[in-house]
Amino acid sequence: MSDDLAGGVVAFATRLRCENGYGVVPGQAHDALRALEAIGVEPRARVRAALRSVFSATPTEFAAFDEHFDAFFSSGPAGAAQPEHARRGRPDDAGDPPEQRDREGASRPPGRSPQDDDAGVAATEVEPHEESLAQAWMAMQARYSPAAAARDVATIPQQGLEAAYAAAERLIARTRLGRSRRWRPLPRGERFDLRRTLRASLRTGGDAMVLHRLGRPLRNPRFVVLLDGSRSMEPYAGTMLQFALALCRRSRRAEAFLFSTELRAVTRELREAAQRGAYRLNGLGDAWGGGTRIGASLSDFVRRYGSRLTDETYAIVFSDGLDVGEIADLERAMREIRRRSAAVAWVNPHAGTPGYAPAVRGMRAALPFVDVFTGLDALEAL
Repeated sequence: MSDDLAGGVVAFATRLRCENGYGVVPGQAHDALRALEAIGVEPRARVRAALRSVFSATPTEFAAFDEHFDAFFSSGPAGAAQPEHARRGRPDDAGDPPEQRDREGASRPPGRSPQDDDAGVAATEVEPHEESLAQAWMAMQARYSPAAAARDVATIPQQGLEAAYAAAERLIARTRLGRSRRWRPLPRGERFDLRRTLRASLRTGGDAMVLHRLGRPLRNPRFVVLLDGSRSMEPYAGTMLQFALALCRRSRRAEAFLFSTELRAVTRELREAAQRGAYRLNGLGDAWGGGTRIGASLSDFVRRYGSRLTDETYAIVFSDGLDVGEIADLERAMREIRRRSAAVAWVNPHAGTPGYAPAVRGMRAALPFVDVFTGLDALEAL
């Protein structure tokens, strides 16, 4: 298995579906990763049992699963290639202190030599694929764990920014709420504005050279954009930051928030970054690049910024739904956001994948309160 545990689990799920006839959907790979996160990757039997419970649905699949698991997670052409690892057993005890050698000798059964101990370790305890799984698990845990952020800087790519502006403008144009009740100065308004026309004529000696008009402009809805800045969303960060920047620049009634292990408002930072031409957000703290606490972050948003949500608000969440926190918190927060808003959309980067099913717990908890569910490649669905 490669060092990317997530990729290995997905490859195993694909093999079960395509070659062994299992009814596996892509979303079950996320459930498998969460199962490994809960139990770890050692011992091997525990890993096998966890994956069996996720991927097997019938007695036939249960009976054949162990064979498929051993064939995939083993050396040789039939399984995933394994790196060579040095034996963890020691060649000799010369480097140990005398006290440690005495303690080991006292606990060793009669008639068993240190060489027998080393041979037993090499034959029974050390399995290269388990060591590889452990290394890959460490990398995956750094990506999906609830640990705080290791960096607090986000860069917004400029390539593709025009497409983000176009998508934001389409969204604003298609979600207008109608005409304002108040009359505002408009170049092509339907009502003649006598007062402004007379005041403007003072500049031209009393001659009304320019006619001023009043109209009722179209009103845009409020937008609240909540961006998952955790490590699992890192491959898609550029696209969602571009869209948030474009929406905040094109609408004065748009606000953006980042969350990872905590929540942070970034509306002003996005607008100032675009004005300066820096396209870089600094000092984001634990709102960027950390673990994934969707429920806790959205609950914090409702508590601190719930007044932003009105019957004119369109709330948009960008996240893959992988939440290592309490799912009950996510469900309560989404229920409250939906109750206060006009509509709620959820943009999941995996939604456009063929055969994708929202099977992770976070997505299952959020979907009942979502009006629009789409992927990053289909933002026009908003």
